Parts: sequence; C-alpha cells; structure tokens
Amino acid sequence: MPLPYTSLDLTSVVSAGGGHQVRHDFLVDGGPLLRQLDEIEGADVVSPLAADLPPTVRAEHALRLLSADGTRQVIHSCPDCEEPGCGAVTAVVLREGGDVVWRDFAWQTGPTVDLVREGYPGIGPYRFPAVDYRSVLLRLLTSTERCGVA
Repeated sequence: MPLPYTSLDLTSVVSAGGGHQVRHDFLVDGGPLLRQLDEIEGADVVSPLAADLPPTVRAEHALRLLSADGTRQVIHSCPDCEEPGCGAVTAVVLREGGDVVWRDFAWQTGPTVDLVREGYPGIGPYRFPAVDYRSVLLRLLTSTERCGVA
C-alpha cells in the first residue's frame, strides 16, 4: 500500500542577529521541517539548529532535488557552505510513478550515513505528487534568485 500524500510548501525564516537575509524551510504537512527535526527525541544526532545561523536550502540543492532519483540529497545545509562534512540534513529522494518520496532522513557529516546513529526516527517517509513538488522547488529557485540567497 503506497504512503499517503504529504503536503509540501515553503516558509521564510529571517536570519538571526537582525540581518535581512531570508532563508527558507520546507513546510511538510503544515509544519516547518527544521522544527520537526529539532523535536526528535532519542536520536543521537546533532540538531540542525545547533549553529548560530539557521541552515539553508540553496538553489543548487533545489536543482538536485528536482532531478534526483534514488540518491541521498542535501535538504538543508550549513549557512556557510554546502558540504555534508560540515553537517547537513540529507534524505534519499526517489521517484515512484508520478510521485516523489523523501525517506531515510539523517544528519550527515561525511561521505556515508549510519541511520542507526545519525537518522531521524519518525521523520518521513514523505510522498509528494510530482507536479506539486516541482512547483514548490521552482518557486524556491525563483525566490532565492530574487533575494540573493545562494
């Protein structure tokens, strides 16, 4: 039996410290994904909110998410770089018929992920209709270009 559909949208997060740089988070079933990840108890992972600045979704990530099929992709990265070695929230992104599924969320700090130690139990899998998924990511690309977020 396929997974039920999950809604996907965007929310803006203004950087800490009074800056005007707008960063983005995904709204998954109406709730900010970073907040959901931060509220996981019992996971032996570093919170994606541990940095002074919130993680970001970059245009490069959005482009990779649009074309990914069965590979682990960065969902949120450190605000200063896009390397998983610095710490990134990643998930396996795959296509199933006319849908896109995000599963196996993890806090990744190297080339591989140990889901037992670094996974986010209870987060995902999420199934999105491909047309809605594409629309949200294209909106993200447009808004990151307009706001100067790289």
